[in-house]
Amino acid sequence: MKKKYLFTLSFLLFGIISINAQNRNLQLETERFIYTKGAKYVAPDFIFTYDGSPYNSDTFLLGNVYINNELTKSDVAMRYNVYSDEMEIKESLQDDDKKISALIKSPDISVVILNEKFVYLSKGKGLEKGGYFQVITKGKKYSLYKKLGKKYYESKKAKTSFDRDVPAKFEDRTIYYIHFSNGGMVELPDSKKKIYKAFGESEEDVKNYCKERKIDITKEKGLKRVIIYLDTQKN
Repeated sequence: MKKKYLFTLSFLLFGIISINAQNRNLQLETERFIYTKGAKYVAPDFIFTYDGSPYNSDTFLLGNVYINNELTKSDVAMRYNVYSDEMEIKESLQDDDKKISALIKSPDISVVILNEKFVYLSKGKGLEKGGYFQVITKGKKYSLYKKLGKKYYESKKAKTSFDRDVPAKFEDRTIYYIHFSNGGMVELPDSKKKIYKAFGESEEDVKNYCKERKIDITKEKGLKRVIIYLDTQKN
């Protein structure tokens, strides 16, 4: 019995050491990536003037980097390049843009910029492609995520003297997802009718809840209230 106990204890300690080593390796890899790898994409090289922006925020803002929900680096200068789906980083706000790096893409790593949290999700379980998602609200059973997108349109030269040149532009695209506790994702459509259907067995419950409280489910604020409501309900 004593040998069995010692074996179990040794096994658990080995597991803890292995997990800590993996986390430390990931932390070292993250720090190496931050300081040595340049961002893949900032903006199209051939664009000189364009409307809109490839970024969520053109300016760098202070944020924190987390590994497995544990704070790894604080007060890091970051901005989210939505078009290239890169989390760009500088050591400080005063650093030249030539020193921009990109954060490694891993589900273990998340960032908070001001009060906005971004997580990286791999493809699968409702996602055809991995990427960064903004967490709008997170619950035990249901969460609401937002995928920011940018559609790029090339510039157009005027065909006649009566026309004007049309500059290149970035157009915002936003898609909301229900994120389930099992890791599954469901993309929410644009129309109110289809959004209700996306809730499956809870469709009527959601309809009644929105009707009683005059909630516009096509708006982020309304979606957030519905997800929080569902997460508090007993199945």
